[in-house]
Amino acid sequence: MWPGALKRALLVVACGAVAATLAGCESTESESARIDREAAVAREHEPGALKLGATSRDVRAARVTLLSGAGRGAVAIELRSSSAHAQAEVPVLVDVKGTSGRLLYSNQPGGTDPKLQRAPLVQPRSSTWWVNDQVLLNQPSTGVTVRVGTGRTLAHVPRQLAARMSSVERQGAASAVLGQVTNESSSPQRDVAVYAVALQGEKVVAAGRGQIAELPGRRGASASFRVPLVGDPAKAKVELTAVAPPRGGS
Repeated sequence: MWPGALKRALLVVACGAVAATLAGCESTESESARIDREAAVAREHEPGALKLGATSRDVRAARVTLLSGAGRGAVAIELRSSSAHAQAEVPVLVDVKGTSGRLLYSNQPGGTDPKLQRAPLVQPRSSTWWVNDQVLLNQPSTGVTVRVGTGRTLAHVPRQLAARMSSVERQGAASAVLGQVTNESSSPQRDVAVYAVALQGEKVVAAGRGQIAELPGRRGASASFRVPLVGDPAKAKVELTAVAPPRGGS
């Protein structure tokens, strides 16, 4: 697997390279698809498994990128909302496939950190980045599938947090984004997620996820963050997203 590479076509090429084996390849793919469907049903019924629910009509996944580096894997996803309302806890199902359609990773099973299963907040008519930086792979991947479910509709638009990068830290092959998040409201902000995505033009070359436990409840209060990156951010522009899960039923 290579950073930023989504090798969706490899399976098709492998199946079509030798005409004599095409029928057998189709049969193998069909069998793999059946096994995956059965496994998906089993995963859905695990305690704590991600419940996707109805596919979202308002939020869709764009610029889905599978990254790897320094023994780690991540998926960066741009979530685009066409809704007039903000949504909280939006389910995002991620499946990474290998050769013959074999499932290499899924964030659906029970026991997965909920922060790796749901986007905490998607603002109305906007785009936001979401990153799962715990993608565990031990084989080359051929592609990633993302499905977005329906989140909880909010009655009002939560005030956004402001994230600012101060520097990119490098230690050998590893990189991290350093910066600060500022509270723009008078309410405390807890479990703040910070997503960092490095772009070369439109191409995602690195991404990561960080966390701030709490920001004090006053305007202008700030806290530092460090986001380890998967991939190489050299000569890239870093975009930051900082969000906190809305409290209660707001």
